[in-house]
Amino acid sequence: MTTKKEFLEKLDWISGDKELVNYYDELISDRIEAGEEEDTVVASLDVRKILRESEFESAKKELAQKSKSRRGNGAVIVLLALFSAPITIPLAFAFLMVTFAFVITGLALVGGAVAGVVFGVMGIVDSIRIGESAELIILQFGIVLVVMAVLGFIGLMLSKLLVRFYRWMIVRFFMAFRRKEAK
Repeated sequence: MTTKKEFLEKLDWISGDKELVNYYDELISDRIEAGEEEDTVVASLDVRKILRESEFESAKKELAQKSKSRRGNGAVIVLLALFSAPITIPLAFAFLMVTFAFVITGLALVGGAVAGVVFGVMGIVDSIRIGESAELIILQFGIVLVVMAVLGFIGLMLSKLLVRFYRWMIVRFFMAFRRKEAK
């Protein structure tokens, strides 16, 4: 059986919160004055549950304070957005132009690969039609395959480079945004 004093000492030792200990000291005293037995009152209280509830309440208070401080910074954020526009608009335009250049380059490679394959196949068909030797036809077929493989490899590397570039840009953007938010 735990006494009121032992309960409060345990609560103080675990939580270290004098305000919480004083609250439960008054609560136990009030319930004893109302006619309950000290052992029954203390036994109905669970230190772990009290600590969970107090941590939840303190977290709620912290969250409320943070949201209040963020609301007050709304004007600062609007001003930062307005004054950073001369820098961010050209950067966004440059980012879009680089992206457009990557897309156009990729399309040109794909178009070139398709045209090379089409003309290579047409050359093979024409060689067969006019009766070229089998060695020459196999050589043409090999060249078409090598060109397709090389252009496919270049396209794959270009797409990987584009994905890495996007990731790099996005990470840099969000890191800069977080730094501004933290200040």
